[in-house]
Amino acid sequence: MKILLINPPLTHNRKSQKRCVEPMGLASIAAVLENNGFQVKILDCMAEGYDIEELVDERRRRFGLSEGEIRRRIEEYEPDVVGVSCLMSMNSHNAHRMCQIAKEVNPKIETVMGGSHVGAMPEETLHDPNVDRVVIGEGEISMLEIVSVRPKDKIVSSPPMNLENLPRPARHLLPMEKYFEINMPASTYAPSDRVIQIETSRGCSFGCCFCTVKNLWGKWRGRPPAHVLDEVRFLIDEYRVEELDIIDSNFTFNREHMMKILKGLVGMGVKWATPGGTWVGGLDEEVLDLMRRSGCYQLSFAVENANPHILHKVIHKPIKLERVKPLVKYCHKIGIDTHAFFVTGFPEESLEDMKRNYEFAKECGFSSASFHIITPFPGTDIYKKYPIADYTVIEMKSVNIHHPELSDAELEELVDGFNKRFNRSLLWRNPRRFLRKYGGNLLRRRKVHFGRQ
Repeated sequence: MKILLINPPLTHNRKSQKRCVEPMGLASIAAVLENNGFQVKILDCMAEGYDIEELVDERRRRFGLSEGEIRRRIEEYEPDVVGVSCLMSMNSHNAHRMCQIAKEVNPKIETVMGGSHVGAMPEETLHDPNVDRVVIGEGEISMLEIVSVRPKDKIVSSPPMNLENLPRPARHLLPMEKYFEINMPASTYAPSDRVIQIETSRGCSFGCCFCTVKNLWGKWRGRPPAHVLDEVRFLIDEYRVEELDIIDSNFTFNREHMMKILKGLVGMGVKWATPGGTWVGGLDEEVLDLMRRSGCYQLSFAVENANPHILHKVIHKPIKLERVKPLVKYCHKIGIDTHAFFVTGFPEESLEDMKRNYEFAKECGFSSASFHIITPFPGTDIYKKYPIADYTVIEMKSVNIHHPELSDAELEELVDGFNKRFNRSLLWRNPRRFLRKYGGNLLRRRKVHFGRQ
C-alpha cells in the first residue's frame, strides 16, 4: 500500500509574513507508518511552491504548488491513500480541494483529513463527498489503524499516544534543504541560516478560551528528555542545524522535564527560541540562567492580556502579571531578547482596556510584540460563545466578533497601530538592540531571497 500525505497550499492575509516550516505532524505520522512497513511520501505544497502566489481577494493571497502540479504528483505516485493536513480553519477549503483532486485522479483513492480544524468539525468535514474519513486528535495511531485494518467508522480517534514510543519525525521525506534555502522559520528574527523545529512535549493542561491545542493534543505530556536530546544530536549531525524552534504549546509547564532538556543542550552549540510562546509561570531567574547557557537567544512571552479581569475571567490564563516586568528585565540583563503576545478586542474589553495592553508592553520593556484581534477558531470556547458562519475567512488581523464600542474598521486600525508603533519604537528605545534584532536578520534574509530570484 502506498500512502501520500499532503500539506496543502496556504491562503492567508496579505499583510502576514509568509512562513515556511516543516509539517511536523505529517512527518511524525509518516515515521510511524514507515516503521510498520508502509510506503509513504510527503508532498509539502507550501515549501515546494513557496514562490508561487496568487491574489484571492483584496485581503488574502494563496501560495503553494499549482493544482495542476499537485494533480501531476498524485498521478505519478499512484497512492492508495491520501492523507491531508488541515490545521487551520481558514485553510480548510484548500485541504478539501486536495481531496477533490485526489478523487478526480482516481475515485478509488481513500482520502483522509486530520488536524485541529477537523477535530473541531468532524461531521461537517465529512459533508464533503470527497472526504472518506476524518481523524480526531493525534494522527499517528489513527492513520496506522486506517491503513492497516480499514475500520468501518468514518470518524477515527485514538487515545493520547505514549510519547516514549514516538519515533523521530521522518524528515528524510521532506525537502529539508528547501526550508533552509527559503529561511523563513517560525522565529521571525532567527539569527541563523539553518533553523529546524522540534517538540519536546505535546498538549497543554490550561484552558485558554481562544486555543485549539487541547482539541488536537489534549493535556500536557512530555517526551523522554533523552529522546529529545538524541534527536537534537541527530539534527546537528544530519542537517548541520544551527538553531532550534521549540514549538511546544507549553515548554515551561513541567519544570523537571524542562530542566533536564536544558542541561542536555548546554554545550551542544545550537541557539534556540520559543516562537509559539512561553508560559510566564514556569520562569524564574534560575531557569532563565540555564536557558541562556543552553543557547536561548529569545523568549516569546504569552502574556495574552494586561487586564486581570479579561485574563482570568474571559481568557482563563493562569498568569501573575506582576511577575512579567521583572522577568523581562532579567532576560535583557543576561542577553535573552524578548517578544510578547497579546490578544485584544474582546467584547468584554473596553477601549481603555485595549490601550492598557499597549501600555503594559511598554512598561515591561519588551523588545517587540504581536497584538492580535481575538479570533473564534472552531473548537475553542470563544467559538462556542461567538460562532461565525464562514470560518474560511477568519484570521487574527481582522475583526470576527463585533465590538460594542468600536466599529470593525476602528478596531482593526487600533490594533494595527499598536503593532506598528510598538515594534518601530525599539529604534529609539534601544538602538543597539534594534540593530541586533533586525539588522543582521534583514541583511541575511535579503541575501537569501535575492539569491533565489
